[in-house]
Amino acid sequence: MKRFTKKFSFISFLVLSLFLITACGSEESATEPEENTGNGAEEPAEAEAPAPAADGITFSMGHMNSTEHVQDSMAMRPFAEEVAEATEGRINFQLYPGGALGSPAETYDNIVTGIMDSGWGLQGYNAGVFEVHSVMLLPFLADGNGEKLSVITQKLYDTFPEIQAEYDNVKLLWAHAADPYAIITAGKQVTSLEDLRGLRLRTPSVEGGKMIESWGATPVSMPAPEIYDSMQRGVIDGGILPVAALADFNLFDVVDYVTVGNFSTGLFYTMMNKNSWDRISADDQAIIEEMIGEPMARTAGAAFDYQEEQARNKAEEEGIEFFELDEAELARFQEAAEVVTEEWLANMESKGIDGQAILDEALRLMEEN
Repeated sequence: MKRFTKKFSFISFLVLSLFLITACGSEESATEPEENTGNGAEEPAEAEAPAPAADGITFSMGHMNSTEHVQDSMAMRPFAEEVAEATEGRINFQLYPGGALGSPAETYDNIVTGIMDSGWGLQGYNAGVFEVHSVMLLPFLADGNGEKLSVITQKLYDTFPEIQAEYDNVKLLWAHAADPYAIITAGKQVTSLEDLRGLRLRTPSVEGGKMIESWGATPVSMPAPEIYDSMQRGVIDGGILPVAALADFNLFDVVDYVTVGNFSTGLFYTMMNKNSWDRISADDQAIIEEMIGEPMARTAGAAFDYQEEQARNKAEEEGIEFFELDEAELARFQEAAEVVTEEWLANMESKGIDGQAILDEALRLMEEN
């Protein structure tokens, strides 16, 4: 009986010792400070980029799209990789797709307030904020592909202080456009102005909504990720959006017809919280400045052009019909939508801004590029 008692006591001593060692280790781990992510906000659990070097700064970069969207895979992610390489790991951007850090409508405000360090979004989701830069959204100004329109978008920002002032709350990394918007529909093909009467069409912006109204249709404002479900449930009959979006948002199952034309385009930003930008050293800021602006605008626009080609090929394989308006009918669409440009010019004049000079420069660049 004594031998059993001694054996039991020795085992108990070992278990107790192991328990105390484990508890001490856990206590030390629990008291270690959490890594500062740059904006004081707790980051979501999921992200794309690997953990940065211990001595680097990591900034969150959020957007509404999936990882398959070309702006993620062909613009933002390569940019993040190039910045990390160029700064030798001192500056890192960690991507958060799918609206993980905020909805499409919240992205701009979240960047301004620092909930997000940086992000990509659509200016049209923030009505009244980018009214001057919205010259790019005027009907039938989109004479070119996504790359051309993106370069012009960035050049207008670089040229006009009135446009720059609209981004005073943030650090704009680059602005860009999409490939020209088409009219997509389910069930009814649009071959004339009359075909639009009574249709409910998704719009990405105030200017797009006014254009749709001028055609006799009803504009419905909604973020692009909601288009699929809304068309499937019959909430909308279609919308205006770039052909590339058929692939970006996998709309092949719900779209029957695409009417192409230089109706409009989309206006997009990639921007950074000012305080987050100021955390970057002057030397690293200079490195990043060489990478942003027109070079990234060109890259982002070219990504949409690549996707436009892929989307068109896939759509034709799926039996989606493409239709191009003849010159006479296109002129009717354009004439009906002239009121949108007139309203924009009047709005600029009321603000003391020479909107005609900005529009003329946009038109000049369209001819030049």
